[in-house]
Parts: sequence; structure tokens; C-alpha cells
Amino acid sequence: MIKYLIMMVPMLVGMGVIVQTGANTQLRVALNSPLLAALVSFTTGAIFVFIANLVVGSDFRQLSWENIQATSWWMWLGGFLGSIFIVSAILIAPRIGPTQFFGFIIAAQLMFSVVVDHYGWLGFTIQPANIQKVLGVALLAVGAYLIQSSRG
Repeated sequence: MIKYLIMMVPMLVGMGVIVQTGANTQLRVALNSPLLAALVSFTTGAIFVFIANLVVGSDFRQLSWENIQATSWWMWLGGFLGSIFIVSAILIAPRIGPTQFFGFIIAAQLMFSVVVDHYGWLGFTIQPANIQKVLGVALLAVGAYLIQSSRG
């Protein structure tokens, strides 16, 4: 039962990303700037995460210079890549629609995820690629193509 509840979280998060994209797109219209909309999005997100850290009692001393120096450079890409995603969604999703936009994103995520799993990159446990994974990703890519071709 817990396993199924845990699987629901990414599904809910996925739906939230669609709402996020719509909200940020409309914010872009209201502010007349995709970059200002992204700034507001990240600022409100940062405020939420800061409050969540206070609520759960995070030990902010873990942000010591020593701990920061112990990280690899690529560990700092998350915020940068998140900002690229947000700005891309704000600019592209209104032009092609959320179905096509996220169809290609999900297909690309799964293709790259199979490679990351196979080699154990980015600190993930090695999970070798197999025919089921490759076929599943291929079917999703075909689905993304069909979504694109349905636009006429």
C-alpha cells in the first residue's frame, strides 16, 4: 500500500508542473517578461523552501563553507537547470501547447534516465538497461511524435 502511495507523489508532482507552467505563462503575460516571471517563480519557491526548513528544524550549520567546498561543481547545476526549464516552459509551452511540450520533455527525460541508470551517473545506483526499458522509452518517443503530428 505504501509503495502505491509513494508512486502517487510523482504523479501529483507531474500534474503540479502543468499548473506551474500555466501559472508562470500567465505571470509572463501580466509582467510582460519571461525572465521577471521566472524570478517571481523562483523567489516564491525559495521562500517556501526556507519556511519548510524552519518548520522541520533543519540545521543551517550544514551550509558551512567546509561542506560547500566538499561538493562537486556539477552539484550546483540544479538551480541553473531549473531556471532554464522554467524560462523554456514560459516561452515554448504557449506556442506548442503543454501536451506537445511535456511529451518531448518526458521522452527526453526517460531516454537520458535509462543511460544514467545504466552507467550509475550522478550518484544513482546502476540499473542496467534492458529491452523492456528501451522499448518503453521508444514507445513514449513514438507517442511524442504522434502528439506532434496531430497538430497538423
